[in-house]
Amino acid sequence: MDDFTQPLDLTAPIPTGNTKAAAAAAGATSADLWMVPYDQLHYDPRDNIRPVDPEWVTHLTGLMLANGYDKSQPLHCYIRKVGGKDLIYVYKGQHRYLAAGNAIEAEKNLGKIPCVVLDAKKVNRADMVIDGYLSNESKRSSPLELAAVIAELRDIHGMTIAAICKRLNVTDQTVRDVGLLERAPAELHQMVRDGAVAGTLAIEQIREHGSDKALDRLQKGAAKAAAAGKARVTKKHLDAAPAPSTAADAAVEALAPAQAPTRTIAPSPAKISEKQAKQLLQALQAVLHDGGFGYLSRPTIEAVHSALMPLTDLLDGTPAGKVWSITEPNENGVCEPVEILHGPARAGKIKGPLAYIRIAQPAPGAWIYSIEYNTGTSFASDALKVSPQTLAVWTRVQAIRSGAARLIKTIERPGLGRTKSEQASFQRILAWANEICDMPDPDWTPEFATATTQGQRPDLTGVLASIEDKRRIASSRALLDSAFPTPSAKPGLHLAPAWPFPKGAAN
Repeated sequence: MDDFTQPLDLTAPIPTGNTKAAAAAAGATSADLWMVPYDQLHYDPRDNIRPVDPEWVTHLTGLMLANGYDKSQPLHCYIRKVGGKDLIYVYKGQHRYLAAGNAIEAEKNLGKIPCVVLDAKKVNRADMVIDGYLSNESKRSSPLELAAVIAELRDIHGMTIAAICKRLNVTDQTVRDVGLLERAPAELHQMVRDGAVAGTLAIEQIREHGSDKALDRLQKGAAKAAAAGKARVTKKHLDAAPAPSTAADAAVEALAPAQAPTRTIAPSPAKISEKQAKQLLQALQAVLHDGGFGYLSRPTIEAVHSALMPLTDLLDGTPAGKVWSITEPNENGVCEPVEILHGPARAGKIKGPLAYIRIAQPAPGAWIYSIEYNTGTSFASDALKVSPQTLAVWTRVQAIRSGAARLIKTIERPGLGRTKSEQASFQRILAWANEICDMPDPDWTPEFATATTQGQRPDLTGVLASIEDKRRIASSRALLDSAFPTPSAKPGLHLAPAWPFPKGAAN
């Protein structure tokens, strides 16, 4: 750190000030920023120089579903006369406009959309085209910058990997990739910052060879690139044969044997072999996928999760997870739980948990949940059943988290917790539920994340049809029983007690 650099305290709160006072002191003036309902905005693809990129729209949709619309990024619009009406048309920000529409269709409330409207006197097609092109000249974050962002959110602000993935709209695989770069030597970081090597190439080399060997390969590749007059290392520089030695190098090599060593080299300490390291990683992975992993203490869960996330690709494969049974619902849609999570125990004379979360899998890959709490003075419970209104989720942990979120929402309703003992019980339930919400989900995949972003859920159509069939069969059976009742047995002498008949004396 030089004399001009000051340490930045990332945990210190940011002192906020008064907006109007700051604007007045700076001599600022207000401009025409309009907050417009989304359905009042119009869009003509001809006003944009670039064709729509569906993948980028999907990415922005995920960000808006997680974070809402960024009000600091207004759409740029102009007023067009159509059929005698003055309508607002978007000419810059088409991907944000389309993503906002997708998020609203997924029932996300974005509020009104900020828009900067171009003065009618300045509406000029050539200027709009130039403005659109210049706005597209933006710099994307590098993998190293993303790694720094994830590290700060995880280590400084205490966010879980799942929460980071949701807020940044990145996959677990992306987190693992940049995690490899995060733990690389500082020299490799500097090469990436200087533009000597691409972050993606650095990640690829670390995954194949490990951090230290990757650094050595990239440094040698940089030397080859410099000798070829190139400033950036590419894969062909890493795969190329070593450059022939020069006459000066040969002279140095000739003199080298004659030079006596000036110091003795201490033996290197014993290191864990590659095989042993892999066994340790596989053991940690088995812990991560164990059914009881969620019951460990939160620091242990975070330690295991953080250690394994960047290293998953180095293992032979994911161990087979536990196969959970399918609980077929009865004619009323009620399922038997495959797992019951018990909340904190009661403190009074009455024993038992304060709360329960029950989960079931009525169809493969479709999970449902129900909750219950009982403080002694307050009680709430719902049935673990499938109905047309049931919102199934993709994984077991997602069902547990959804149950915890439902429990939190139910308890935080106004009017609950009127006594001190009841408030204390609710606080214990909330602490337990909040801890469950941070459980890592080993079964979560990018495909599930994409489907959830698009508003998709597991299909329960077949389960509902099966319930209806069972209900119809039960109704028919009841109708037959009422039409043809089973005759009741009449009292009388039964032959069984008299068998075998007693034998008399021989005549």
